[in-house]
Amino acid sequence: MAISLRSKLLLAVALALVFSLTTQAFIRFYWTLPALEQMASNANKADLLRLEEAFSQQIDTLRSISLDNSVWDEMYRAATARDASWFEETYFLHETFSQLNINGWYFYANDTQLIVGQSIEPPYRITSNPIFATPGHSITQHFLFKAVEVDKNNLSRWGLVTINERPAIVISHAITRGDASGTIAGTSLIWSYVNEKRLFQLQQALQKPLEIQLITSPTNVPPNTVNAFESSAHGEAFNHRLNLLFSDFLGKPFFLLSFRETAYPFDESVFDITLLFGLLAATFMLYLFYVFIRHQILVPIQRMLGIVTEVMETSDFSKRMELKGYDDIGQLGTHIDKLFRLVKDQKAELIEHNQQLKSMSYTDPLTGIANRRYLDQHLLTLAENANTTNIPVSILLIDVDHFKSFNDNYGHSQGDKALIDVATLLRQNTHAATDFVCRLGGEEFLIVLRETDTNDALLVAENLCKQIAKAGVSHVMSPFHVLTVSIGVTTKPPGSPLHHAELIDQADKALYLAKDAGRNCVETYQSDT
Repeated sequence: MAISLRSKLLLAVALALVFSLTTQAFIRFYWTLPALEQMASNANKADLLRLEEAFSQQIDTLRSISLDNSVWDEMYRAATARDASWFEETYFLHETFSQLNINGWYFYANDTQLIVGQSIEPPYRITSNPIFATPGHSITQHFLFKAVEVDKNNLSRWGLVTINERPAIVISHAITRGDASGTIAGTSLIWSYVNEKRLFQLQQALQKPLEIQLITSPTNVPPNTVNAFESSAHGEAFNHRLNLLFSDFLGKPFFLLSFRETAYPFDESVFDITLLFGLLAATFMLYLFYVFIRHQILVPIQRMLGIVTEVMETSDFSKRMELKGYDDIGQLGTHIDKLFRLVKDQKAELIEHNQQLKSMSYTDPLTGIANRRYLDQHLLTLAENANTTNIPVSILLIDVDHFKSFNDNYGHSQGDKALIDVATLLRQNTHAATDFVCRLGGEEFLIVLRETDTNDALLVAENLCKQIAKAGVSHVMSPFHVLTVSIGVTTKPPGSPLHHAELIDQADKALYLAKDAGRNCVETYQSDT
């Protein structure tokens, strides 16, 4: 198989492009992308650490509140004396709970018995809390301090628990003297929901929307989830989301804080736009060379080949090369244009002659309307049309009354003129778009009426009779003293195929009925059955 010049040039350019592209892709895949992905991973890791730090700050804030109040001689005295009134007057204020964003504060003696406590639901609705109101509750016991010597390294505890089916933070601190000496007098316990305010503060620190999701089963933890407060943070996302898992006070998965990862400022695919630009730059000179060769040689040759091929397929010799220039290719295009012009002129003459021959073969030379050959073609086309079965089709067979005596009396010249007048009247009183008028021969004419039932066909036929008689062509040998016609009508009803030979035979029988009825009238076909 011969290879064109254009194919050879394209092959050479393609090989150069593939080599350049492969080299750049290799560099991008093994050096550039890993570095960019590491940067994106570090950004995700930084977001996770920022979120963890923001949550830790909330814990530290609650721990500071607990510490500032628990290491106080006055509270130490009240806890030792189990002075519930002092705690109520000092701490159970709406402003205290609201400003500190806490939902409950409880105080216990060093034997873990409850001194006094209060929980609220916004907006400051005091509620009972069976968890912290019951010192013996398993959750409460985890956070309480007993009457032991103060250990400065173990004065505070915190954890996450479920309260009213919502996640909450619990902070407890041992109640000691101001100098943290002696025996623990009891426990100060604060709890707060992980509420909208806290989530808003976390979102502000992260600068991204957050979603919280409770974990009902360890199997519900998504892949690539990072455990909070562990040194295992990484930058891998799942479905473009990063998940930070918080465990409850028993170490079981509790809830997730989820957010979308930072959009990568680069395309992860090996073949990106920068690679394509590099490829274009690397092959710029080769491209200019190809453009020059293509413009000067390939395009003109392809144009000539395309036009010649199109002319051979369509026989449309009006196409032109219209090549500019005086080189060999330009002269070749000019000679081809001249050849096409010559063939087009000769073809136009041939088409005109053929059209004249076709018109002569389908047209009655005397009247100028369709002849019997055209009728056969028309009826065949109509019968092959699938829609013809669904419509009525009527045929009118028309005969000029006493035409032989007309010729004998007036001469054949006047007879020909009379036939022309009849043909003209037939065309003028039918619709060219749907009705087909032809001369069968002699003084007989036939009209095909599409989408016309028997009643409408009779109206058309009767109108034709009237119009021809009204024309007043003198015929002294006729009992009507003017030229008249007789018409036989038959109709194919909707739902039956078109058998045109049978219809013409029926119309002929109806015509004989019209002649027997005295002529100058219309009769329809009457079935023998």
